[in-house]
Amino acid sequence: MSEIRPSLSLDLVWTAGNEPRKPIDSDLFRLLAAIKQSGKLTVATAAVGLPYRQAWGLIATWSERIGQPLVTKEQGRGTRLTALGERLLWVRERINARFAPNLQSAASEVEQQIGAVLNEPHPAICAYASHDSLLAELRDLLRSRPGPKLDVRFVGSIQGVMALSKSQCEIAGFLIPEGGLGEVMLSKYEPWLKPHAQRVVRFVRRTQGLIVAAGNPLGIRNLDDLVTTKARLINRQRGSGTRMLLDRLLTDAGVDKGEVSGYYTEEFTHLAVAAAVAGGVADVCLGIEAAARRLELDFIPLFREDYYLLAKRETIEREDIQDIAAVLRTENFRTIVATFPGYDAAGAGSVLPLEDVMGR
Repeated sequence: MSEIRPSLSLDLVWTAGNEPRKPIDSDLFRLLAAIKQSGKLTVATAAVGLPYRQAWGLIATWSERIGQPLVTKEQGRGTRLTALGERLLWVRERINARFAPNLQSAASEVEQQIGAVLNEPHPAICAYASHDSLLAELRDLLRSRPGPKLDVRFVGSIQGVMALSKSQCEIAGFLIPEGGLGEVMLSKYEPWLKPHAQRVVRFVRRTQGLIVAAGNPLGIRNLDDLVTTKARLINRQRGSGTRMLLDRLLTDAGVDKGEVSGYYTEEFTHLAVAAAVAGGVADVCLGIEAAARRLELDFIPLFREDYYLLAKRETIEREDIQDIAAVLRTENFRTIVATFPGYDAAGAGSVLPLEDVMGR
């Protein structure tokens, strides 16, 4: 039996028009995105690998079913998305970003159940972790090669640390920002941290900051500007690490959260809050740089944070966990990290005493 486990993914099904049982072809969304980027149908069709006639037929079919054109062709101006096409593409991005952690966690659960039926010789390592696209990339990388696999369930950092203390998982992925913000988060984790019985593997470092529309039309530079410019904030959900950090940053800046427009409007991932800014639903959010760059938004860095994988000392010493740490030290993994703006793989795969992290 091959040790390489196929990476299972789950996706949302989109339907439209008078045939609700017929899903919208995923090629349509890829084509619309390519048209938005290039402004030329010929370039877009080549990018997605569709013949020109087939691509135009796909657009025409779904324009008819939805009831309005998705693209328009103008002499001398190429092909561009209509307002409906733009909105459809944005809504899909935002909804997919919102549900990505749930879908990825569900996919891991399904794979675990399938693995039990197949009697796999090495069960996947159960990890409860703060959502991060690079952790999903690591999971997929491990499944593409012989050796240990990861079963990742995406939860908040505090939930992950709590789950580890209750032996509900073998690894907890959690974040510690630099400086005083790190002390704030460590105080939240402290009831479930056991320095003499636990160790950590360094994963990655990433940058968080304010995400604003391209060109920063409101001229936002710091948290004080959220009030003075009357910017509309889109916040992360209550209980998330980013929400806790924003609260502390506002307090340190002397800003009353009650004066921040949109403070109680929530989304569930970094990409989802960035998509809200990209779509004009909000003016600003706190999120990671990679989400801002993906949606071509402006980014104002505020702090960096370290992502660690926490486990019991005896778990860290196991051969399968040591193998994963070794993968984090490979050039292959560093190459993947380099494609995510705002991420740094320096020290990835290093095994550290928990005391070193708590006492930094």
